[in-house]
Amino acid sequence: IIEDVVNTDPRTGIETISQTSINVWADERMKEVIQKVDGVTNVYNFPTPTLFHVYIDARYDKEYVKRDIEAAILCAE
Repeated sequence: IIEDVVNTDPRTGIETISQTSINVWADERMKEVIQKVDGVTNVYNFPTPTLFHVYIDARYDKEYVKRDIEAAILCAE
């Protein structure tokens, strides 16, 4: 499962979707697979070993990187 990160401004309550980060739910062993995808800059696990917070290089199209991550995970299984 790949989810957009939604940020909420504490003063106004306005929600914005992050253009440089996503959350990916996958098996623990997929961290290295996700890190190898072009456009991914950093991958962190929190608070569980199956939730990855993924940072994307701003020069890449986020939707394209999301599809590449999905394909990489499916091919690795």
